[in-house]
Amino acid sequence: MVAGAGWLGCNPALSTEALTPVRGDSASESPRSSPTSWDNLNLAIRADRQYASLQQGHLVAEGNVRLKLASGDLAAERVTYGRGTGLLTATGAVRFWRGSQYIQASTLRYNLETQEGELRDVYGVINFDRHAADLNFRNSQAQPIPQSGAVDPGDPWAQLPPMACPPLQPPDPGRSMDQAAMGQPILVPPLGCPNPDGHGQRHQDQDHLQEWLTSGSKGEPTLEEKWNQRVHGVTSKTGLQLEYRLGFGGRNQLGETEEEERRDDPVIPPAFRILERRQIAEQEWAEISHWRFQAKALVLTPETWSSPLVVLTNDPLTPAQLILEGRDSQVREQSDGSLVLTSATNRGLLDGRLSIPLPRRIVLNNDGPSGGPSWAVLSDEDRRDGLYIQHGLVPYPILGGALILKPQLMLGRAVSGRTDVYPVGHGSPEADSIQQVISAGDLFGLDVRYRRPMGPAGELQLNADLSTLSPHHLANGTRAEAKLFHPLTLPLLGETRATLSADYRFSVWNGSLGEQDVYTAFGGFLEKDVQLPPLGSLGNRLFWRLGLQNINTTVFDTEDLSGKTWRASGYARLASILPIWQGENLKDPTQALRYVPSPIRPEVSLKTFLITQSSSYGDRSGQRYYTFGLLSDVIAGHFSRPYLDYTNLSIGGSVSVIEELSQLSFDRAVDLGLLHVSWTQQLAGPLLLGASMSYNVDGRSENYGRRVDSLFELKWQRRAYGMGLFYSPERRLGGIQISLNSFTWGGTGTPFIPYTPSSWIRDNQ
Repeated sequence: MVAGAGWLGCNPALSTEALTPVRGDSASESPRSSPTSWDNLNLAIRADRQYASLQQGHLVAEGNVRLKLASGDLAAERVTYGRGTGLLTATGAVRFWRGSQYIQASTLRYNLETQEGELRDVYGVINFDRHAADLNFRNSQAQPIPQSGAVDPGDPWAQLPPMACPPLQPPDPGRSMDQAAMGQPILVPPLGCPNPDGHGQRHQDQDHLQEWLTSGSKGEPTLEEKWNQRVHGVTSKTGLQLEYRLGFGGRNQLGETEEEERRDDPVIPPAFRILERRQIAEQEWAEISHWRFQAKALVLTPETWSSPLVVLTNDPLTPAQLILEGRDSQVREQSDGSLVLTSATNRGLLDGRLSIPLPRRIVLNNDGPSGGPSWAVLSDEDRRDGLYIQHGLVPYPILGGALILKPQLMLGRAVSGRTDVYPVGHGSPEADSIQQVISAGDLFGLDVRYRRPMGPAGELQLNADLSTLSPHHLANGTRAEAKLFHPLTLPLLGETRATLSADYRFSVWNGSLGEQDVYTAFGGFLEKDVQLPPLGSLGNRLFWRLGLQNINTTVFDTEDLSGKTWRASGYARLASILPIWQGENLKDPTQALRYVPSPIRPEVSLKTFLITQSSSYGDRSGQRYYTFGLLSDVIAGHFSRPYLDYTNLSIGGSVSVIEELSQLSFDRAVDLGLLHVSWTQQLAGPLLLGASMSYNVDGRSENYGRRVDSLFELKWQRRAYGMGLFYSPERRLGGIQISLNSFTWGGTGTPFIPYTPSSWIRDNQ
């Protein structure tokens, strides 16, 4: 509830209102009004009992105390304030709510003069989308957090919610007290919550508590279903996506083509994306803005929040499926507004069982890759001769942007002393690679990323991937790209996205032709994605792109980089979805979101896409084709029950009509007839098995009947996170995928670390 540089520490101004008791010693006592102002401290307060000495500058309020704090609300059992010291203290069931931020604790001590303080037994909700305004007390306005069943917002004393109490959990018969401490961290319930080990605290009804503790093991509701979650309106959005290739070939590919936009289309299956590319260590980041946290204590200064033990989760429900735990931690605001958690040790806890070490430094609210894993062991047979280690350094601010360096050490080359992925010396890119003795520079590589905002909505991206630092191999061991994105408003076209790009050495996947090399490409594009008005129940989405590039690439059926030409291209796609039947969503979020971030609705639908593409080249040749695709999609189950409660089956195909064929390998239309089958099945709990396959069914093709693309996956899918293994035989691509999901919700939630009283553990032994 305090702020410093920006939001961790301004001197709060309290709103002026009367000292108004809501209840006196006598039931007939009427409220009275007497404005109180002590120097710069203007406060509005009400309580069962109040004692004030204006001469000594001391205030004491007890019993259901409410305090107005710059449009925020503070509630506690006892509040004191001393004008001489500037010290404000609150004790017992302390709750503070301002805008979309909520904090509760056993005690609060905060000095309004030094802007320093401390909270004990803390639980809270932080929304980084609005934290700058909500936790800046110079701003007297804050958007109220939505809550189910809220009272009249015009009431200045609107009722604050009661304390959000952690679940009391019975001990595991097979674990001792020390063993239990190695799992989830031990955090004591705050004052005002049930705690059999505490003194003078409110106690839950013991019969109800015992009934709650002993149920759930005989097919009855789980802890998630029994506990009042105190959240509503849970929605998910893209969070953090990580992908690492391990043990297989594949190239680190940079650059874009006009086909890449198809990768995120909900209609087009992956196997139809004939020019899709993937990087060795792809990372797609979006902000995780909503966090819940608990701490033994928080020490507040104008610059930092620090704690001996803090835990956070992106999960809106309790028990939390993913927990980040930091020991001897500190949260500090950076110059770019991001909040960085730095700890002596950080770890992730999955479902309260599996502990994973994490980097000491984690960016909590940044939308860039700076919070990613600092160490990784990867494999790249095509460019790095096998295994290598990569270390991500702390982002460095420069020229208004962020520079991210990831040095690499080539383990495979260090062991063998040789490399066989480069031609001799400064040989041309199409020259054959030969085995050579390495130099010192061949032992090291470097991944470079630079991001800089350009205006309110534009961005500059510079990427370079160096598989060697040896001067002899640098030209052939470098992949680089530069991109500038910016929105434009054009006559007739409206708002579009403009892209300028320059790329050096990348590869694209082109169906049965496999990976095709592009040496250089530079140019620009205009593109727009439009959600068209529905036609009855038929939903339609149009995407178009116009581009002009100068490209140096391979000519079809050769390996010669002699296809240097200007290329003007146009691409348009109309994708449609027709619902045939839809079932009902599960109403209870604890059931609907047990394994998935968004509820799954059983349905049957037809999906179609129409594609037209035209390219013209500098030698007056060209390529034009038209594609029609149809898919039937069936989703059965809600993915909520323990076994076989989710099946997704897609069957369909596409056919293309060609007027002219490109002489360039990277964009030549191939696989003019495709059959696609995709199947994903829940096996048990969060375990999923998936397979996606495409076959060439063009009778005129030499690849007729051949499987041209496939992907096999084994996933562990949870509400808050997911991870899995994938393998593509055609692309010689395999690895690990990890995702952290992001949510928005209303309400306070409940503490997500359950508490097992020590007396229960002793009685159980």
